[in-house]
Amino acid sequence: MPFHGINADNSAEHIALKEYVRNLVGFNLQLEQKGELKSAPLECMFLPYYISQSVGWVYLRESFSNLQYYKGFKDDYLDYYLGVSNNFDRVEHRQLTQRKDKLSSDISNLRRYGKKAEFQFANLVDEEFGAQAEEYIDSYVKLSNSLDEERRKYINLCNKLSLLQNHHKILKRTKSNIKKQKYNDVDRCPACTQILTYSLEGLYSHYQKYNDTVELESHITEQLTDRKSEIHTSSKKITNISKEIIENYGTLLNNTIDGVSFDQWISNKANVVLYRKMQADIQGFEDELESIKTSLDSMTTEKETLTKRISREAEFKKLFVKYMSLLELKPLTDSRYLDLYKISSFPRQGVELHKTVMAYHFALNSLIANSKSAHRLPFLLDAILKEDIDETNLNIILSFIGNNLPSDTQAFISISEHVRDEAGSDETLKPIERIKVSIIKDTYFPENSKLIYIGGGKSERSFLSQPLDKHQEMHMNTIEITAF
Repeated sequence: MPFHGINADNSAEHIALKEYVRNLVGFNLQLEQKGELKSAPLECMFLPYYISQSVGWVYLRESFSNLQYYKGFKDDYLDYYLGVSNNFDRVEHRQLTQRKDKLSSDISNLRRYGKKAEFQFANLVDEEFGAQAEEYIDSYVKLSNSLDEERRKYINLCNKLSLLQNHHKILKRTKSNIKKQKYNDVDRCPACTQILTYSLEGLYSHYQKYNDTVELESHITEQLTDRKSEIHTSSKKITNISKEIIENYGTLLNNTIDGVSFDQWISNKANVVLYRKMQADIQGFEDELESIKTSLDSMTTEKETLTKRISREAEFKKLFVKYMSLLELKPLTDSRYLDLYKISSFPRQGVELHKTVMAYHFALNSLIANSKSAHRLPFLLDAILKEDIDETNLNIILSFIGNNLPSDTQAFISISEHVRDEAGSDETLKPIERIKVSIIKDTYFPENSKLIYIGGGKSERSFLSQPLDKHQEMHMNTIEITAF
C-alpha cells in the first residue's frame, strides 16, 4: 500500500500511514492531552517491548522521550497492556473526580467557618432593631444613590467648565492676534521680511473672522455663566444630601436597644448575610456533589478498575519477586517498589539497578503475554551487559535471560563483543572484554537461537553499512517483493 508525500508529522499522508500501522496490530491506546483523548503516538506500540541502551536500564517507560507529558500516562499505559477495562470517558471521569474533591473540601471549610462565635451571636441579635433599622436602611440606600448620582453630575459639569474656559482663552488670543494684523502694506513675513500685500477679498475675510470670533466669544461667555450656576447648584445639593445622611445616621448611632448599638447591629447584620450565604452555598454544593456521585456511579466504576488493577499488581508482584530471586537480588519491601502502578524508580545503583530493572521488564512482558489483551511484538533488549559487570553477575544475567525468554514471540538481544587483534593474556581483561558471543549463544540460549554479527566486532554503527554481496539472498528477495 503506497504512501506518497510523507513529510511533517501533521501531513495527511503521514497521519494516514500511522493509522495504517496502528491497524496492523490493532493498537488503539488513547492518552489524555490538554483535556482531550487522542490516539497515542506509535512509540507506545513498542514501549513495553523495547529496552534501550541509553536509558532503558535505568528509567522505566522512557526508552522513548516526552511520553510523560500525557496526563495520567502511566495508568492509561498499564491499563491498556494489562487488559484493565477503562473504556468509560476518562477525561470526564477525572474532571468529575476533581470537582467532587473540591466540593467536599469547600463544604468542610464553610461548615467549619460557620461555627465561629461571631456568626452565632449575629443570629441572636439579628432582629433587635426591627422596623426602625429596616426603614432607615431603605432611606439610606436611596439617599446614598442620590449622592453618588449628584457627585457624578458635579464632576461632569466641572469637566465641561474646564473645556469652556480653555476654549474662551483661545478665542481671546485669536481676537487679539486678528486685531494686530495690518493691511497697509507694512506687514512683513516673519521668515523672509517680504512685504505682505492684501486684496479686497483678504480684507473681507479678515473682518469676517474677527466678527465670527467676537460672536463666538460672546456665546462661550454665556455658557460659562450657565455652567458655573449649575455647578453651584450641584455642589449645594451634594452638601444638603451629605448633611441629611450625617444627621439621620448620626442620630441612629446614638441610640441603643437592649445594650446593642446600631453600629454593632450593622456589623452583625453583615455577618448574618454572610452566614446565610454560606448555608445556601453549602446546600448548593451538596446538591451538586450528590449529582456528581450519581454520574460517577453510573460509569464503569472506579472500584471495578481498582479491583482489576489490584489483581494485576498481585500477579506482577509474584513474578517480579521470583525474577529478583533468580537474579540473586535482595528483596524489596516497600510497596512503592513492588506495586506495579506505584513503581516509578528503584532505590538501587550500578549492577543491582541493572538487574532490578531487568526483572521488572521481564515480569511486565510476561504479564502482558498472560493477559492476552494487547498486541505482541518481539522483545528487544539492547546492550544487556554493563561495562563494570563481574564474572558472577555475568553468568547470573545470561542464565536468567536465556531461561526466561518469551515463548510466544521473538526476542532480539544485543551484546558487545570486544575483538582484540594482539595476542595477550585473558587474565588482564575485564570479564565483559573476554566475552565470545558464539560461546554465550551455545551456553545460555536455546538451540534454535540465531547469531548475527554486525561490524565484525570492530566497526561501530555498521548495521546499515554491510557489503551487499554478503546478503544477496536478502537483496534478491526484496527485489522480488517490490516487483510484485
